[in-house]
Amino acid sequence: MSFEAFLEQWRKNPSTTLQIALLMRIAAALRESTDCIGAVVVGSFAKHSADRLSDVDLVAFCSKGAGQSVFRAVTQQIEQAKILFTVDGTHGPDSPFRKLVLADMTSIEFHVIGPETKLELERPYVEIVNRGQVLEARASQRRASTDRDTTVFRYGDRGLAWELFNCLKWLWRGEYDAARRYLIKLGKAIEASQVKDG
Repeated sequence: MSFEAFLEQWRKNPSTTLQIALLMRIAAALRESTDCIGAVVVGSFAKHSADRLSDVDLVAFCSKGAGQSVFRAVTQQIEQAKILFTVDGTHGPDSPFRKLVLADMTSIEFHVIGPETKLELERPYVEIVNRGQVLEARASQRRASTDRDTTVFRYGDRGLAWELFNCLKWLWRGEYDAARRYLIKLGKAIEASQVKDG
C-alpha cells in the first residue's frame, strides 16, 4: 500500500486524526531529509488495527553517520506539542530511538537505524521513503508478532511512565487481563531490581 493510500484510509477514521496529523508532518520531514534513506510505519497502523490511543510506530533508516540528523528531523516535528514524558535510548552506533506521550494522549515511538545496526523489517509496513531499495534489503519474510512484548521494566524507572501508559491503553480497550498480567510482572520486576540494588 502506498503512503498516500494509507493516509486516505486513516483520514476517514475520526478517532485517529491527531496521530495522522503528526505522522504527516514527520513523513514530510523524512522525505525532505537526504540523510533518511528509508522510512516506514509499522505497528497497529500498518496492521489496520489502530484506535484513538494507538501510538505511531516509525522506523527510519539513515545513511552512515546521519543518525542524529534524521533523529532531529523527526523531533523537530514533535517539539511544538506539549510533551508529558519521554524515553530515549539507542540500538547501537548512530541508531537512537525515542518514545513520547503528548498531552493530547497521542504517543509516538520512533527508531533511527544506522547502516551498522542489524534490524530486520518485519511485515506489514507502510513505505514512506525508500531510496536505493534499502527497505527491500532490510525486509524479512517474517510477519510482525501479534503477541504483547512481555519484557517489563526494560528501561528502569525512566521507562515506567511509558509502561503504565500502555496499561492504561489496554484498560481503555477493555483488555483487563492483559493489563493485570503486565502489572503483576512489572511489580515483580521492580521488586527484583530493588533487591539487586540493595
